[in-house]
Amino acid sequence: MANDVSDQVKHSRSDAATARPGGRTARTGRAVMDATIAELGEVGYAALRIESVAERAGVNKTTIYRRWGDKANLVAAAFIERQGEVSPPVDTGDLREDLLAFLREVRKAFQSPWITALIRETGPRSTGDDGIHEVLDKIWPARFALSRAIFVNAVERGDLPPDTDPDFLVQATAGPLYFRQLFLGHELTDDFLARTADLVLRGAGSR
Repeated sequence: MANDVSDQVKHSRSDAATARPGGRTARTGRAVMDATIAELGEVGYAALRIESVAERAGVNKTTIYRRWGDKANLVAAAFIERQGEVSPPVDTGDLREDLLAFLREVRKAFQSPWITALIRETGPRSTGDDGIHEVLDKIWPARFALSRAIFVNAVERGDLPPDTDPDFLVQATAGPLYFRQLFLGHELTDDFLARTADLVLRGAGSR
């Protein structure tokens, strides 16, 4: 009986250490996310292997498979966790200033090797895309949920027409930066960001 009670106490302590914030589970999660980001930046998505992530994180690969299932879920989880560290879009009451702040955030993202590597590998959807579009289908909604708030707030203030499509404007705003950076290899200067913002405002019928 004494041994049974002792075992229960040990298990209770172990469970508490694992469950509490900053416990073993949280530390393992952070290590795996950090390792995933590092691997993406070095080898890209197609060449990323869960075994390499596990070795870098100092965990067993079965831990990753058990918690995240596969590579697509792992990479999506890493992106969404990092997305949670990004502050919501600013709401200055000035749509142009809010747009410029958003564009600067997009430019900053291109300075992250792992994000650039992920986007560069993205091509037309096909049966041989190795799950990369599955990843993007998970992470774009998280990105859009934050970005579209800029235009939703502008509609509520009366700065944009009531029939404005926030999701379309997010694409129209960020799209030129992706094209200029990834396809042309040109610098995203402050002047280019300002011209992009002004073009979107005119096209959206900003008041």
